[in-house]
Amino acid sequence: MSNPPSHKSVFEMSKEERTYKVIIINPIVLILIPQLLIHYVNKQNLAFSFNRDNVVGLLGAIFIGMWITLGTLLMKYFGFISFVLFFFLIGSMGITLLINRFIIGLIFIRRECQRCKFKKLIIDHEVIHLNSNATEKEVWKTLKKVYKAENMRVYNDGNICDFCPIPSRLVEE
Repeated sequence: MSNPPSHKSVFEMSKEERTYKVIIINPIVLILIPQLLIHYVNKQNLAFSFNRDNVVGLLGAIFIGMWITLGTLLMKYFGFISFVLFFFLIGSMGITLLINRFIIGLIFIRRECQRCKFKKLIIDHEVIHLNSNATEKEVWKTLKKVYKAENMRVYNDGNICDFCPIPSRLVEE
């Protein structure tokens, strides 16, 4: 089990040179990477990311290999369409995972959350997940050292979405 990042490292993550890219989920992103729909359907998933370890890189390479192999095998029956079809089914996810592992960490955030007052907290949450294997409980324990419910005005703000899990996470013990 990995240890969650320390209080200081959460601040350092926000201030260090950005090793991640925030991508706003919109219909084009969902068409290009349809596997993201699995995460996007649950409204409480405000943002999500994939760990940047070697297993994710290997999985990305396997997906790309499957895309090319299946596209080639079915080329006889479906022509070039087989490559396009399998690109959307598995190739796009493989490329996404390889980019996430070797080039820059990717954080996918809901369009509604892009303008939210909790955006910095949401991104810090995902940066911790990108850079460690910390559990959700460990991540929130670390974030609560930096973000306090009182400072974030979670008790008296009527502008918080009904489905947002952040207020309840900040006030729970």
